[in-house]
Amino acid sequence: MQSFEHSKFYSFRVDANALGGFLEEPHRKIIPAVAPVSLPAVGGFATARSAAFNHHEIVSCSAAYTRVSGAEHHPDGSISILATAVVEGLNLLEVVTAERIVAQVSISIPNGRGAPQISLAGTRFEGLRLAGCVSDPVLNPQLAPCGDQGDHAVPLTWEAIQGVGRSQTKALAERFKSHPDKEAVKWAQRRQDWMAADQLPENGGRLLCSVVDGFGGGDSDSCGHIVDIPGFGRIFLGELRVSYESVQLVAIRAELGCPVKGKISIGAVGGGGSGDKS
Repeated sequence: MQSFEHSKFYSFRVDANALGGFLEEPHRKIIPAVAPVSLPAVGGFATARSAAFNHHEIVSCSAAYTRVSGAEHHPDGSISILATAVVEGLNLLEVVTAERIVAQVSISIPNGRGAPQISLAGTRFEGLRLAGCVSDPVLNPQLAPCGDQGDHAVPLTWEAIQGVGRSQTKALAERFKSHPDKEAVKWAQRRQDWMAADQLPENGGRLLCSVVDGFGGGDSDSCGHIVDIPGFGRIFLGELRVSYESVQLVAIRAELGCPVKGKISIGAVGGGGSGDKS
């Protein structure tokens, strides 16, 4: 007979998808999610895979797969989550192409509650080209350490992510000051000036930063992880959003502003949940 003795329960909310979005022009249409996967509420493991995908020659990939897992560890009650999305042979309107995109986030929640600790090890952009030019994203050494840049085993705390986000916000503001379009300057200020505040809420707040600091070679068309491509639109690379309830990483987010209009995300992963307070 099952015991009625109280036991804690953590409800997982973990998902990943390789590609998806919607179009507004030249026709209104949903771009179906590629290799979407969601974790059962009790945890476990799930994966999905897609063969070649092509949406009206607008966005395509040669293959994609996703993977999610989550577990509650006894007796300490800590939570571990892993979410991965991989896209191979990406082609977005012949302007954004890549051999392989990997978005991966590992989340640890001590005692099943409180601020998450995360690792983005494994996240990378291989063979990325923007408007036909080889573009080598410079990954933030704190968020995505590689080689001798840092210790892979050390998870990022709320305070560390907050520090990276505040530093990137200030750098982004400086880059946008020289932008020829003054509306762009106002847009940048509205978008994340709250991250530059002296005091951010420790509980219930939200953080925004990017795994990408910029590009090798000093790409003049980029402002940190944000790139405007004339005649195409704007792309955001490696955006990370963190709250006490969830973590989300999107490898590439495109806002199309050409004859083809719409929004597309590539390599989106996230996780979190909620547990008993007692």
